[in-house]
Amino acid sequence: MEGNYCEARAKKNKTAKDTLIQAVFIIGIVIGLAAAILTGHGLFMLISVAFGIGAYFVFPSLKVEYEYVFCDGQIDFDKIMNGEKRKRMARIDFDQVVAAAPKNSHALDGYKHSGVKTYDYTSMTPEGRVWGVVVTAGEQNSVYYFEPSDEMIQKMKQKSPRKVSEY
Repeated sequence: MEGNYCEARAKKNKTAKDTLIQAVFIIGIVIGLAAAILTGHGLFMLISVAFGIGAYFVFPSLKVEYEYVFCDGQIDFDKIMNGEKRKRMARIDFDQVVAAAPKNSHALDGYKHSGVKTYDYTSMTPEGRVWGVVVTAGEQNSVYYFEPSDEMIQKMKQKSPRKVSEY
């Protein structure tokens, strides 16, 4: 079992959308508090508290880390929110994989059109080494982007050498 198991992690960078969401909540709290103090009206305090409660629940979900586990021909993609809550995003069996290669590889060129579903489980950093795995389920092709470790690439190559291309 030890020979067929490896894992890797990628911490997602904060995007502009994440920053905008945080800014909306903070501005909502500040404006609600300022309006409550200036007018003395309880409704503004209630609005501020509502934004505070919303921030309490939304902010932890913006801190995301992805974990990839390769075990006996399967890749699991898990999303870890705020270092505590784990959610399984996908499980891929290598029997359904058509190709696995770096994102800019010519092996994935045929799967970059609009009809292919894409799933991005990467850190979204420019220096990240992103790979794509093409999976066929019936008539539908899907591409999963992730950042595997060197060990994981070697394990995938051992499992299916013809499906994995490093170029």
